[in-house]
Amino acid sequence: MIFYDFRYHLSLQESYDRLRLAFHDEALSHATVYNWFNEFKRGRTNLIDDVREGRPSTAMTKDNISVVRRMIETDKRVTYQQIRAWLEIGMSEVHKIFHEHLAISGARWIPHNSTEAQKLRRVDWCREMHERFNGGDLNFVFDIVTADESWIYCYDPETKRQSA
Repeated sequence: MIFYDFRYHLSLQESYDRLRLAFHDEALSHATVYNWFNEFKRGRTNLIDDVREGRPSTAMTKDNISVVRRMIETDKRVTYQQIRAWLEIGMSEVHKIFHEHLAISGARWIPHNSTEAQKLRRVDWCREMHERFNGGDLNFVFDIVTADESWIYCYDPETKRQSA
């Protein structure tokens, strides 16, 4: 819209007023319209961002994600520091790759998409437990150990006020 206004020789203020009329509070700022008018005066006609030097805006690329996945598959004990140094990306990006893309929590890889074989194995295990329970073996529940990411503290010391 700004480029259109520029091409039809509208003034900066007229273009800004048209934007405010069309988009109200969501319109671009006066400074942004001013900067674009200056770019168009210099001869710029392409609205795509120019290539810039320096660090890329994001390290969250498919290549980096696949490299991290391969690093974990080959060495389960690989550290954040090693991945960061290898890919030359920040720690926050490594963290995002681990948690948002690879479903890794803590130091263990927890796949959230089970295979058919894993699903069938779980169903078989549940059926076996159901048969044992219906068979009258009530003590079998003491043979089952389960765990997740929860931390449960067995000792909760009293505060000074409680012990007084």
